[in-house]
Amino acid sequence: MEEMKDTETIGLKTVIVKYLLHWKLFLGAFLFSIIPAVLYLVYYPRTYEINARVKIQEDKDLGGGSFGLGEAAGLMKSFGLGGVGGGAVNIEDELSMFTSNKLIRSMVLDLGINVEYCEPWTFGYRLYGNETLFKMTADSSTNATLDQNVDFVVKLSGGRCHVTAEAMTMDKKTFDLSELPATIELPVGKFRLALAPGHEDLKEAKMEITYRPASFVAEDLADEFLIEESSKTANVIELGCTDYERARGKDMLNTLIRYYNEEALSYQKSEATKTLAFLDGRIENLLRELATIEDKIEAYKTKVQLMDGEHDVQFYVEQMKDLQTKMIELEGQANVVDLMAAFVKDTANRYAMVPMLLTLDAGGEGNPLSDYNTILLERSRVIKNSSINNPLVGTLSKQADQLRVSVIKTITNTQEGLQASLKDIRSKVAMIYDKMGSYPVAERQYVELKRDQEITQGVYLLLLQKREETALVLGKMNEKAKVLDDAYVKSRPIGPRKLYAALAMMLLTIIIPVGFLCCKQMYIALKDEFLRQKSKR
Repeated sequence: MEEMKDTETIGLKTVIVKYLLHWKLFLGAFLFSIIPAVLYLVYYPRTYEINARVKIQEDKDLGGGSFGLGEAAGLMKSFGLGGVGGGAVNIEDELSMFTSNKLIRSMVLDLGINVEYCEPWTFGYRLYGNETLFKMTADSSTNATLDQNVDFVVKLSGGRCHVTAEAMTMDKKTFDLSELPATIELPVGKFRLALAPGHEDLKEAKMEITYRPASFVAEDLADEFLIEESSKTANVIELGCTDYERARGKDMLNTLIRYYNEEALSYQKSEATKTLAFLDGRIENLLRELATIEDKIEAYKTKVQLMDGEHDVQFYVEQMKDLQTKMIELEGQANVVDLMAAFVKDTANRYAMVPMLLTLDAGGEGNPLSDYNTILLERSRVIKNSSINNPLVGTLSKQADQLRVSVIKTITNTQEGLQASLKDIRSKVAMIYDKMGSYPVAERQYVELKRDQEITQGVYLLLLQKREETALVLGKMNEKAKVLDDAYVKSRPIGPRKLYAALAMMLLTIIIPVGFLCCKQMYIALKDEFLRQKSKR
């Protein structure tokens, strides 16, 4: 064993000495490796880390006052018309929204960062803001359909502007423009070139401009952005990015937050507006029903001359006050549940959220209505942020179909329970009627009409209250993402990294000489073998 160790030590010493004999080669490699390291440190722009923090507010915090969206969940989710959340926040959903291509694309187009402005011989350093000499834009149609980069070279000289344009599916085209702004029409789209604000008097300039599809830039940024949950116990999201243009990095994060809030508010207002429209329609119908019932009451009173006897009717109504009040309440609830049942059983509303105007009996189990609406809400968001072809949509649809059976059963059980309660109360009312043998039939029919009136009024007042509450929410919606920290730049740059440069120098200093000596040794061995084989012939 000791002999083996000694042999290995001697072999290692031999290799080290062998390479040390070529110390000049290693020195040359070291001096050579300094060049790329210095170039990296000198020309690589200082890169900074930019961060921002937001708190995602629950729906109950968005409406202001004592009535927020969390309390309005029953209506804001009802009939597939409302529903922007059920109070609790699903951070995973919100993270997906922040990184959605649609949201980032809107930010990209707003800031114009899909247009890259570079001066010649600046190694792709992209100018931003007031640094740019020109301004390149495209119409909405071009932004929507562009699927490839378009490279422009703009040269301004002697009061004229010479432009060359080139794309993957288009031959190079040249334009000689007498003045700016000017429109450049290409097979891939229509572009507008102008002098940037503050540079209107520019006479001599040259710049390379690359117009990229906004969706491509959004895809790249989605991979570069660091968007993550800050804490498991708080609805706080941290957003981060890196850029050598500090202003661009800050603008990207602040604009992304702004578009997130605009998207959330737009969605909430749209759904709330639909809910109001639905409630307005139902209220109009109930008003017509009330008018019809009141006309019947007046006509009936005139027909049977029920004027003086009305006081007697009132006496008996007071005697049955508790029973009648309970009956009206139950029949009003039954009316509302019937609306829910008709809606959920309609195949056209297969993936529309079920109304939760009332708390239904779930048979001692978890509330399938709430679970059903939660899944449908998540399904709607996935479709909105991606497409219906997303595999997750299929999974959520399957889950929704399974829960739909439980929802129908829950509503049916609630209907049966309400009818059983009504049957019990009606039997008690009938017993009272039997005891009042002298009670006129006309007055009794009158009481039935009054009861129908009060039931309709109860439903009308319920929906009217919900409408006022929803309108209040619509008028007092706050931003969903409350900014805790506006985008800020960390003090120390994260690039160029001196450690990377040092490691690269060390590797080059070792790899180049060792590789050269190994190749030289192999060449000599192959040459000797070739000469030996040749001499044998």
